[in-house]
Amino acid sequence: MGAPGTSLPVVSYGRLERFIHNVSRKAVGCGLSRGQIVAIFVMDPVLHAALVLGLTRLGVITLSGRNPRLPGELRIAALMTDTDFPYEAAKIVRVDQGWLAGDGNPLPDGRLYQGGDDDICRIVLTSGTTGDAKAVALTHRMMAARVARHDTVFGNLLPQCARTYCDLGLATSLGFQFLIYMLWRGGTIFFPGPGLEPAVQAFAAYGVQNMISAPAGLAQLLQFYQVRKSLQCNLDMILSAGSLLSNALSFRVRARLCPNVVSLYGSTEASMIAVAPTHAFAHRAGAVGYVLPDVTVEIADAAGEAQPPGAEGLVRIRSPYGPGQYLGSPSDQTTTFADGWFCPGDIGRLTQDRLLVITGREKAVMNLGGDKVMPEMVEEVIGSFAGIDQAAVFSVTNELGIDEMWSLIAPISQRNEQALRAHCQARLPAAFVPVRFIAVQSLPLNAMGKLERQRLPDIAKASLH
Repeated sequence: MGAPGTSLPVVSYGRLERFIHNVSRKAVGCGLSRGQIVAIFVMDPVLHAALVLGLTRLGVITLSGRNPRLPGELRIAALMTDTDFPYEAAKIVRVDQGWLAGDGNPLPDGRLYQGGDDDICRIVLTSGTTGDAKAVALTHRMMAARVARHDTVFGNLLPQCARTYCDLGLATSLGFQFLIYMLWRGGTIFFPGPGLEPAVQAFAAYGVQNMISAPAGLAQLLQFYQVRKSLQCNLDMILSAGSLLSNALSFRVRARLCPNVVSLYGSTEASMIAVAPTHAFAHRAGAVGYVLPDVTVEIADAAGEAQPPGAEGLVRIRSPYGPGQYLGSPSDQTTTFADGWFCPGDIGRLTQDRLLVITGREKAVMNLGGDKVMPEMVEEVIGSFAGIDQAAVFSVTNELGIDEMWSLIAPISQRNEQALRAHCQARLPAAFVPVRFIAVQSLPLNAMGKLERQRLPDIAKASLH
């Protein structure tokens, strides 16, 4: 494994093994032991991975994050970090690459974890678009089952890819799964370093075959290659996950970066739900993939009644790969998990052939003077305008007390507002054309690349001052 552009761009299996043993030994010296929960907020990807694997070797339950806001119901034994951010925790353990140094000898067997399939091994924090962190506890059995699916659900190319670049961090469920999957099968996985230049150089130097990224990451990579027209991208496969990949971005990625782009719809709570190559549904806005055979997806109305194919409603999922509840007792526990179903809050429909189409979010519906619209529909139109990589819309109350629609667009170089407005007017009802377009460098995204809608108004205000 490795992280291009860092002090550890690539690490052999033998060296990683020594790192894991050294981490385990130092963790014991800090008083950490089986069954404790340790939060890891570490920027260095290789150090982060070695800490996770070394602690897991002891039976310590790990969680990774970027935001130091932790659910109050979690009893954290220690928080490990390599930054100076003022974390609030009972015990702070400062770590650096010195934790990887040592003789590399394993601890005696009595110190190593010997446990059961249903012991918790990993906690993943998820917040969707609410901003409130919730804890999903995964057991060894769940993790093994999730990782084992990777050889089948993405088609026949992924098992042939021995070298993968994962743009999703270890704080995400999918980032951690791919770390275990690639090490499990003897492959190489790279995580992001300080920028795109080292990553693209690593693509060529190490023959990277596959990339996993959220659409926002794909947009950045696309922009990088568009500026450098002589560069060729030789990826065999791109897996897009975390949020909806628009048809416009999908077309541009397939044309410039890689023709084989696979869309994944899933969640931390239920794992992978629907998958398909994007060219198979390029003509269907909002399509995310075909429902996998080992999970069940239904569309329900407001009363909870299952709807026929083609009808729109709330998406609900039955999956054997999730815990069926959050760790602790978050306030929305009963609404998210009900009668064996997981309800992600998405609105969508299923076609006759089980293609899942997501049309919006239950809590994201915008009401503009009585006219209701899903923001994703408007964002799809804006994102199809040439030169725009990302778009997000939100409502603002004007001086007359009337809600009107504004939009953030990226990149910040976008300036042709007149042409953009004409583009929207030709494709949207007048009430749904944004009153104002504000160019920003990038949109606020969580670890999985999902839009943090609650932050949009504040970013817009800051950009106007």
